[in-house]
Amino acid sequence: MSSTSTMPFRFHDLPSEIRNKIYRIIFCEFEPPPDDVDPATMLELERARHSINTALLRTNTNIHREAYDILIKTNRFVKITSVRGLPLQKLLVVLRVPVVAVSRRAVERFKGYVLGVHLGFKKSVPMSQVIDKDSNNDARTLMILCRDLDMFCQALRDGDSYDLGYRERLQISITMGPVVDEMPCTRYAPLLDEFFSEKTQEALLAPFRNKLRGYKAVTVDGHIDDKLANAFCNDLAREQWSDPGSLLKDFSLAKEEGTRLFRERRNDEAGIRWEDATVDIDKMHASSEWASLAREGGEPFVSQLAELYFLMKLNLAHLEITEMQDLYDPFARKMADEALKGAIKSCKKGYWTRGYKYTPSNKHLAKLRYRHALFLRLQGDLDTANAALTYLDEALRLQPGDAAILRERQNILAWMQDI
Repeated sequence: MSSTSTMPFRFHDLPSEIRNKIYRIIFCEFEPPPDDVDPATMLELERARHSINTALLRTNTNIHREAYDILIKTNRFVKITSVRGLPLQKLLVVLRVPVVAVSRRAVERFKGYVLGVHLGFKKSVPMSQVIDKDSNNDARTLMILCRDLDMFCQALRDGDSYDLGYRERLQISITMGPVVDEMPCTRYAPLLDEFFSEKTQEALLAPFRNKLRGYKAVTVDGHIDDKLANAFCNDLAREQWSDPGSLLKDFSLAKEEGTRLFRERRNDEAGIRWEDATVDIDKMHASSEWASLAREGGEPFVSQLAELYFLMKLNLAHLEITEMQDLYDPFARKMADEALKGAIKSCKKGYWTRGYKYTPSNKHLAKLRYRHALFLRLQGDLDTANAALTYLDEALRLQPGDAAILRERQNILAWMQDI
């Protein structure tokens, strides 16, 4: 009998493209944030889920260097630190920003960050005056992924919801490419200097530029082009609302993105997109910059903005009323009420500017009246039944013969029989 010898498999005989693909599968497979949140964990930080096994890094020097290089360049880890008193955990919990590590010791031991972000105060603040006055939490140190920087920056921007002076007191210090300086100069170290090209620098800073306007206390250092760093800081220091044309474009995109998510049946995400946009419009309208914006943009700007605001509020009312139909949800009831009130106030004369009144189309005004009547019926207060019927009759005047409105009118009449 003849015997056959089996040659051992040599991993390095594979083409580099195949090896890199394997590294990405092993080291870079983080799951997206879950759609549903366990109520028991709603006050806890969202953990980034993965099944990464680092055993391969201990195979040999060449594999360690190649794999670590892919691990850092693909995942793009970001180190976040904050001083005591900033409500960082509260902000991250609300938007469910995925966190890779929360142990300070584990975070400090890892040296593979492409970006470091430190949050502090412009100057020393007594603990009696810190932003998170009800918190005794110490300074935070944690790790997130670059893919989630948009969510992180949105969470930072939401700090104004907790304290109106938040933006003015916050100091943001960004370090580009700390991995280059922190990585020990050994044969195991990957070659990362060329990775931080101007294109990569732009990409890493883009979420801050897109989300954080009007933040003047921002510094950037590390492995970054001086001109790019200066331009970036100047962009963030500019007032949040300065260009009517850009604002209309941004809010139009927000409305369209919410509509796309709604059509994909991702209602929660659609609602967040519309809610964020309308909150920003409310803040802008209440700011000292509104008068100059309205003058510069004129009536075309005001009318287009008013329409975007009205339609997004109308959409939000629809989402929350649908929740009310499915189950008793006090939060949905409150949000639906706020959305309807927002849509109504946007149509009042003088709300946007003196002498101007936004008037929706008959179709959209009929939807508002219909949804308002439906909301009142779902609330169950019989004292509002006549008002609900009045809204339905007005909706029918605007949209004669509409089947949904006629059905709801019958529901209202049946409800009124209980009086």
